[in-house]
Amino acid sequence: MKKAEYKNAVQNRKKITSTYLEFLVKKEKFTVIDVVKGAGVNRGTFYLHFKNLDDVGRYIEEELAENFKELEIDFRQSEIDKTPEIMLDKLNNILSKDIEYYKLIINASEKTNLMDRIKKSILKSISNNFKVMKYVTNYENFKVVVQYIVGGVLTTYTEWFKGNIDMSLKEMGVTLSNMIRQGLKGIIKYNASEYY
Repeated sequence: MKKAEYKNAVQNRKKITSTYLEFLVKKEKFTVIDVVKGAGVNRGTFYLHFKNLDDVGRYIEEELAENFKELEIDFRQSEIDKTPEIMLDKLNNILSKDIEYYKLIINASEKTNLMDRIKKSILKSISNNFKVMKYVTNYENFKVVVQYIVGGVLTTYTEWFKGNIDMSLKEMGVTLSNMIRQGLKGIIKYNASEYY
């Protein structure tokens, strides 16, 4: 019985968050009543999961942060040149689990600063990864290049979700990986022989 209740709770949260995102895209102002009607749930169900509409937004951000934790990589010097592919494969796997939901998030992010928060989160994760930093030859150049790369990757994925890029996630991941690797040349040591 508990599994059914749990599954129902997950489904209701998903309905509420999806409807919230749809309203962010379509309307300037909306209420809890609009969301519950759109989601096909009652207000009691809404308040069981969320305090208010702002709480729904925070939940979505926390859910994204949790999902994107999968992007963290154990950097090994011997494989650092493969890191962009590994990271983008992980990102594509996350996105593939629910393409329509992420499409809603991307479209809604134009009316919020969600993409900026995602970008800051990714940049913080990279900058705080001491395993990466020990391979960096010039920290200031690294910061600039990583800012540029992360911004470009997020913009590219946004355009893909809007239907402006006609390739599969896998093809786009390979293309972006090659570009990232080129951008990092000269500021990250890829070869163990450079240490000796």
